Amino acid sequence: MERRTPRRGVDAQVERFHHEMVELIKKYQFRDRNQRTCCGLSVSQCYVLEALHRFGPQTMNELARAMCLTVSTLTRVVDQAVAKGHVTRQEDERDRRIRRIRLTDKGRSVFRTSWQAVFASERAILEGVPVVQRETLIRVLEKLNRAVDGWRSGCASKPEGS
Repeated sequence: MERRTPRRGVDAQVERFHHEMVELIKKYQFRDRNQRTCCGLSVSQCYVLEALHRFGPQTMNELARAMCLTVSTLTRVVDQAVAKGHVTRQEDERDRRIRRIRLTDKGRSVFRTSWQAVFASERAILEGVPVVQRETLIRVLEKLNRAVDGWRSGCASKPEGS
């Protein structure tokens, strides 16, 4: 049996980072896009409601960017939310060709109810981290999100096949 030589330096960190991220994502599967929440919504529908709650009415393009989805994929999610009365498509005041997706009162209520369960689970996770390390953890996650955004924008600007 061949024995692997341990990696050193940044390669070892990349490998450890990869494994830790994969394990975290696997363990966090309760937030999988296809799983249903307590209100009978898919996680994608919850994310739409959250984005509209946080940032207000948005176009499909804005919402798709915020959710890291294509407009065609998002359309299905929004259609379901419209059918349930959680959101509406309204004509933009400045450009009648554009439709803005807006939360309804029912959508706001469903958002609050569904996210109470999510926040309770996240509180339990965060309480498993020592108090003195929580702010550091949150700052690291913020930096990680910015790094991923930078990486994604770099990938998007490269021509296909390079």
